[in-house]
Amino acid sequence: MSKELQFPIRDNFDKNAYSVNFPIYVTTAYRSPEGDHFRYSREMNPTVEELARQMGILENAENAVCFSSGMGAISTVFLSLIRPGDRLVLPIDVFGRTYSFARDFMSRYGIDVKTTDPGTEKVIDAIDRKTRMVFVESVSNPLLRVYDIPKLAEAARQNGAILVVDDTIITPIGQRALELGADLAVNSLSKFIGGHNAAIGGSASGSGRIIEEIDKFRRSLGTSMDPFSAFLFLQGIKTLKIRVETSSQHAAKIAEELMAMDHIMRVYYPGISDDDHHDLAKKLLKNYGAVVSFVLDQNIEVQKFMSSLEAITPANTMGGVSTLISNPQTMSHRSLSDADRKRIGITPSLMRLSVGIEDPSFVIEDIRDALRKSTIQ
Repeated sequence: MSKELQFPIRDNFDKNAYSVNFPIYVTTAYRSPEGDHFRYSREMNPTVEELARQMGILENAENAVCFSSGMGAISTVFLSLIRPGDRLVLPIDVFGRTYSFARDFMSRYGIDVKTTDPGTEKVIDAIDRKTRMVFVESVSNPLLRVYDIPKLAEAARQNGAILVVDDTIITPIGQRALELGADLAVNSLSKFIGGHNAAIGGSASGSGRIIEEIDKFRRSLGTSMDPFSAFLFLQGIKTLKIRVETSSQHAAKIAEELMAMDHIMRVYYPGISDDDHHDLAKKLLKNYGAVVSFVLDQNIEVQKFMSSLEAITPANTMGGVSTLISNPQTMSHRSLSDADRKRIGITPSLMRLSVGIEDPSFVIEDIRDALRKSTIQ
């Protein structure tokens, strides 16, 4: 059942000082028997537990668990829920490291990994009775394809599979996958949830039964979050809604401006009316997100374009308060083969812009200046 998300999410008061901010518990262990709920900080920590509580509220989930990174969340989810002989279905346009982990590592353990071409229908066509798990990104990185979560959830359910959705790009502010039928939602907290490029972490949210199974593996695998990172993510959650809504509004304006610029061949953004995924985005998303991707034409020298930017920082991440840009070919998807990148649609001149909260006019002008400086004469 959908539950209206109220902001700000207030921290629980700790049992000692009732501080306004939940404190950082920097300890390896806890006095027994009073502290046996936590026992050892690899297993559980009060600050991390508070973050998990708040992530459960964000995702409207029964329970949630936090990890040392987004990939820590994904790898633990895979290893805890898939058995040898099971089939894992995922489209090739998931995050590059997710794809590599499934292809290169899960297959070593007797998992039948089936990667499909991008798109909801391609994924549905691959789901059968052998499928144990279907994994997609609600909005894919970096080409921003919108996946039809209700249709995927129904196809998975009919075949006895579970649907796991990575909501990192759109965040729980833009879409709560569990309310659309997904069994599990994962997030790289390092991105928009944290919002300040200051900490690495991940989360998984879902039913109590599924989370309990995942948490058993986390405790032994050691993919546990540290308390200081948890504290930083708690601060990020306090401003999440206003940051995401502001950045999404700015991204929509920047996307429109990019479409009219010389030397921009194509713009990917689900908020654009003629985007291939706009109709589905209008149906499923509460906002269109803060990421815009675009393709430079052959007259622009890519690396010179990036180095000519002054207000925008080239960096291999997204989701912060300042606008960042990346070249997926040489950054986030560098570990993929040329054939795989081509299959996804990643070209050397594709750029991914993570829009921040600063005045969008500065971002637009910075891109114009960089285009002028990097034009091949």
